[in-house]
Amino acid sequence: RMRALEWGAESGQWTILARKSEGVTPGFTIEDSTGEVYWIKFDPPTNPEMASGAEVISTKFFHAFGYHVPENYLASFRREQLVIREGATVKDEDGRPRRLQQPDIEEILDGAARAPDGSYRVLASRNLPGRPVGPFRYHGTRPDDPNDIFPHEHRRELRGLSVFSAWLNHDEVRSTNSLDTVVEANGRRIVRHHLLDFGSTLGSGSVRAQSRRAGNEFVWESRPTFVTMLTLGLYVRPWIKVPYPEMPAVGRIESTYYRPEQWKADYPNPAFKNALDEDRFWAARIVAAFDDEAIKAIVGTARYTNPSAAEYLTQIIIERRAKVLTAWLNGTNPIVDVALSPSGELTFGNAAEQAAVARAAERYTAAWFRFDNTSRQLEAFGPDATVTSPKLQAPADLLAVRPEFIAVRLRAFHPDHPAWSNPLMAYFRQAGGGWQLAGLERNP
Repeated sequence: RMRALEWGAESGQWTILARKSEGVTPGFTIEDSTGEVYWIKFDPPTNPEMASGAEVISTKFFHAFGYHVPENYLASFRREQLVIREGATVKDEDGRPRRLQQPDIEEILDGAARAPDGSYRVLASRNLPGRPVGPFRYHGTRPDDPNDIFPHEHRRELRGLSVFSAWLNHDEVRSTNSLDTVVEANGRRIVRHHLLDFGSTLGSGSVRAQSRRAGNEFVWESRPTFVTMLTLGLYVRPWIKVPYPEMPAVGRIESTYYRPEQWKADYPNPAFKNALDEDRFWAARIVAAFDDEAIKAIVGTARYTNPSAAEYLTQIIIERRAKVLTAWLNGTNPIVDVALSPSGELTFGNAAEQAAVARAAERYTAAWFRFDNTSRQLEAFGPDATVTSPKLQAPADLLAVRPEFIAVRLRAFHPDHPAWSNPLMAYFRQAGGGWQLAGLERNP
């Protein structure tokens, strides 16, 4: 599908359908020689490769996290490959459409980064499938979507988005950078939710290097603003003094001053405000799945001309990952992968230990119950058991009565991480002569 826009390939003729008028990044809507439609955006002349590199990297990360995102690609073209389709339009200063003309094209090209060979590097975003129905909000539900029944501020994938955004410095997490489309799936029409526009991620601020404020304060915060005013400027926010290397292709991003638990988007986000420890733990486990080689490979897709830019950005993302995992894998009970064998042997893992962001727990405790799934009543069986390794046996008298459901409450204890002792409830159901995990409740 992407043959015409592959990097370094002959891209043929690009037909301009419209000039991009939404957002702060200049660009066009084009149709390539195969008939595919793309939105293309340029890098600012002060920072060649920055916005396009950040966007192609972050899109891959957020796709891997599990979100719907556009198909974004890097491409290059020369001025002579552009033609204007008859009837192509652009909006004037009053928002009224008028005919797109050659000076409109030159205006954008004059303000775009240009390679030494005269070509232009762009971020090409393939047109999303389906019928657009507008952005989604980070609170409430869509009244026109019968499947949208859970308030967005209480959806784990949106509350956990705060962790991914903090890791990759995605500060423009707001409704305007989303789009819902109606698509056909398995013979029925559904609304598919997309995250859009990752030009303001990592060290990129889309049309300039990322601001020093990004990730450290909201666009407006009264307290530090008034303190600065009352001290006649003598008080200087500490993030203003943070040093950054001079690397135009990367922009501004660092890992030394960075504290993920203190990171902020540009504006308050209702879903982020409602995020729970278990939401952040869920997202941090996904972050932990990205090893150094995977991060290096993703950064490599940005095709930075300067190898030092790729090396620096890779190292910064790795160092920020370590801080994310330390903060949020230790922020609650880190027990995972709970399983019960047919003979009643319980085994489990510890996500913080597995990610090497904590030493082994001093001990674990387990309390066993018979569980009535109809009344949701728990009947305790015996005293709490204590073990020093993640393995123990269920009480024989509990297994002897062969209940349909049993439950175990697990706690971990570590002198440096008091949140480990928060309870985790695991529920098991008899199935096929053994025990099947039926549900987990972290911090019930």
